[in-house]
Order: sequence, then C-alpha cells, then structure tokens
Amino acid sequence: MTTIGRTGRPYRAPVALAGAALAVLALGGCATAKEELVEAADEKCRTISERFGGDLGFGESIGGEDDLKKFGERRKLIKDLRDTVRSMPKPETGQAELNAWLGKLDEFDKAMLKTSNMSRYAQPGMDLLIAMQVGVLDETTQAVGPAAKRFGLRDCAQIESWRTFPKKK
Repeated sequence: MTTIGRTGRPYRAPVALAGAALAVLALGGCATAKEELVEAADEKCRTISERFGGDLGFGESIGGEDDLKKFGERRKLIKDLRDTVRSMPKPETGQAELNAWLGKLDEFDKAMLKTSNMSRYAQPGMDLLIAMQVGVLDETTQAVGPAAKRFGLRDCAQIESWRTFPKKK
C-alpha cells in the first residue's frame, strides 16, 4: 500500500511494518526438532493407548489365538512408534533421555515377544511361568512412562493401558 507523505512522495512504511510483523510471527511459529518429535511421538502414543485399552486389550486372561494376534498388533504399533521417532531429526537437547526411552521401548517390545511366545507354546502346568512372565512384562511396561516423562513426552508417559491387564478404574 502506497501513501503520499507530507513531501508529496510515496511513502511505504505501513507495508514495511506489516511485512516485518508477519516475518516475526512466521519465525516465532517454527517448532524446534524436539518439539516436533514430542508432538509426533505423543500422537502415536495416544493411538497406542486407545488401541491397547480398546480392541487390543486382553480382558481377564491371555492365551487364545486372538491374544497372539493382539501381541503381534501391539508390537507393530510399538515398532512404528520407534521407527517414527528414530527417523526424525535429532533433538537439540535431551538426546540421552530420548535414547533411554527408546531403550525402554525396545525392552518392552522384547518382553511382549517373550510373553507371546510363552503363550503360543504353553503346555499344561506352565500357568505359573506365564504369570511370572506377565509380571516381567508389566514391570517393563511401567519403566516406559517415567523414561518418556524425563524426555518431555506427555502422552507417552501415560502408559497404564499398555499393561497386560490394566487396573480397573
């Protein structure tokens, strides 16, 4: 927008000021790599929590063919979460905390695989062994939340529905 100043010459100050204000707003809206990573991971974790608490929940026991499929689907979701996070740019801060959380996710995935395999190949009399493995899986699950929180994740720290048998509310 051009205006005529007192001297009679064109004067562009309002346009320049508006452009500068837009540039500041645009630059101020840029998220850091860590913020983008947290947002992407938390979005995946919300989906995981909904699925683990819903269609991928186990109910009162494990051991049927459907439960083996659920373990497989749960592991796919965790793998997708890990792959998404690992494919993103490294955060400016908190790399050690991020690595610790990813390590806890790896342990969780391995514990799910072991529990799934025990269920798949269960023989009569193995109930106590499977129950002990479910306990190990739940301990591994519980370690994921605090590690996520230390990195700055919010939804990934809320992992109650990730347990094999979540506590009833």
